[in-house]
Amino acid sequence: MLCYGGEQMNKMPALHLDFQRKLKSFSWGRPALIGAAMTVLIATGIYYRELSDQAAGWEMKAERLERASHQQGGHNGAEAADLASEVKSANEVVRLLTLPWEGLFQAVESVSGRDVSLLGLEPNSEKKVVKISGEAKNMAALLEYIRQLEECGEFGTVFLLNHLVQQQVQDKPVRFALLADWAGKS
Repeated sequence: MLCYGGEQMNKMPALHLDFQRKLKSFSWGRPALIGAAMTVLIATGIYYRELSDQAAGWEMKAERLERASHQQGGHNGAEAADLASEVKSANEVVRLLTLPWEGLFQAVESVSGRDVSLLGLEPNSEKKVVKISGEAKNMAALLEYIRQLEECGEFGTVFLLNHLVQQQVQDKPVRFALLADWAGKS
């Protein structure tokens, strides 16, 4: 007991502080998903910029041809065919730019969980399908992912194109490729 000013005080028990916290095992699933999403986002941004530049170039050419035709009094056959071809290309660019890309990315991102890691996303706007490749923890996780994709509203039927159980890896994850009908509104 300690004495303080004539009074006796009980001794407090010693505190033991542990400043070295035990680290949890690190899961690569979420960082891999974020990395894949960022890669797709950057690639889409670059593609969008290229398409915008092409569309601007075609618009400038169309304006020059239109001015030249007014000055000359009309188009000859070759110029008209070139202009029609460029207008068709410009319309294709506009169609690609107006597709609901954000809805596609949000749907895929919202469905993915910790048991599935996406490795690739290849939309085909002409056929209105999306090829999704990735790796699932097991076959049950893959089948659940397919079910969730079909229920999210952005996709119609989802088909399993192929899968491969990786026997050489301890947990035996499943690599897969899916083909989903892209039902997004364009």
